[in-house]
Amino acid sequence: HYFTIYYFSANFEKARVAKAELKRRERKQRFLLPKPTPSIPCPQCPRMFHATLGLRSHLRFKHPGK
Repeated sequence: HYFTIYYFSANFEKARVAKAELKRRERKQRFLLPKPTPSIPCPQCPRMFHATLGLRSHLRFKHPGK
């Protein structure tokens, strides 16, 4: 009985570690991919943004009252 539990827990741990390694490898691969160029321009300055949320925040703090 003890050996059965030990065997299954060892296999579970091996599978868990292998899954974590795979996730880590995939994450590193994504990191190496080139980022897309920002496509949303600021109307007041030459800065470009990926998301409208960033543009709104930029406009609020860098160009207030315009």
